[in-house]
Amino acid sequence: MEIKIWPDVSFWNAVVIKNPESTFFHTPLWHDLVVRTYADYAIATRGFIFSDGRKAVFPLIQTREGGLLKGKARLKSSVFGGYGGIIAESKLSGTEQSAMYDYLLSLKASISVDGNPFSQYAIPDTFTLKKDFTQVFALDSTEEEVLKRLSRGAKSNLNQAKKKGVSVRTARSEEEVLRYFNIYQDTLKRWGDATLFAYPQELLLNIYRHGGDAAKFWIAEKDGTIIAGAIIFYWNQVVSYWHGASLQDYFDCYPNNLLHMTVMSDALHKGFRCYDFGPSGGQHGVARFKQSLGAEKYEFLSGHWKYRWRKK
Repeated sequence: MEIKIWPDVSFWNAVVIKNPESTFFHTPLWHDLVVRTYADYAIATRGFIFSDGRKAVFPLIQTREGGLLKGKARLKSSVFGGYGGIIAESKLSGTEQSAMYDYLLSLKASISVDGNPFSQYAIPDTFTLKKDFTQVFALDSTEEEVLKRLSRGAKSNLNQAKKKGVSVRTARSEEEVLRYFNIYQDTLKRWGDATLFAYPQELLLNIYRHGGDAAKFWIAEKDGTIIAGAIIFYWNQVVSYWHGASLQDYFDCYPNNLLHMTVMSDALHKGFRCYDFGPSGGQHGVARFKQSLGAEKYEFLSGHWKYRWRKK
């Protein structure tokens, strides 16, 4: 097995394009957006070439406590609610998967792997494993059938959003992205101590500036005012809802119902196979909302392996 340290973008892209289990979070683009924003993060992805020429990639972000020149190295696959783990251009055997993990554990770094709910590859039980789940809407029918999957309450809220004049479109300028960021700031205040992590303005701007067709800011408006929004990623056959925010004063207009249904309808007509609502971070109300829109639970495992320095 040949190891490619810092595989070039063409190598990396070729692997993730060929694998239908890959998501936007496995791409070089996602990792580039992250390291553009965070000075103490660096891309540490490894590539693998097996004896028969088949290729695989293990996407990684390297972090260090106190910056890249201080503290113990940590490797993350992936970051910020995304999915990581093995991506290969064809199915790997258990022996080949083990060889990849054996190499990673030799790097003398603590390793975190956020599992991929669309993949059958398991994280070794040498890791401390944790159960999680996302919620996914299969885009395998007509728009009429999609609407039938909504709960009665969700259908009512969708109709209310339309009656109250809410409309949905994609953002057209950085100014609108900044207006969305202000809504996000308002949302963080509302969450208070429940906030696990806050994203900086620069990350959202980098996504808008450099995400291309793989990233879209969708916004909901009423009377010319942006009242809610979502950041949606597109890759292979999966549409991923990554980030959302809304103004509390407009909750009675149900913009999020119309927002999600518009994005799903757009994805359906463009031939994507599923809409991934993403993990809910333990927020039960958020999970119930996604369920009301017809999303089904997809369970997966995440794992952590802590490197322990041993004196020789």
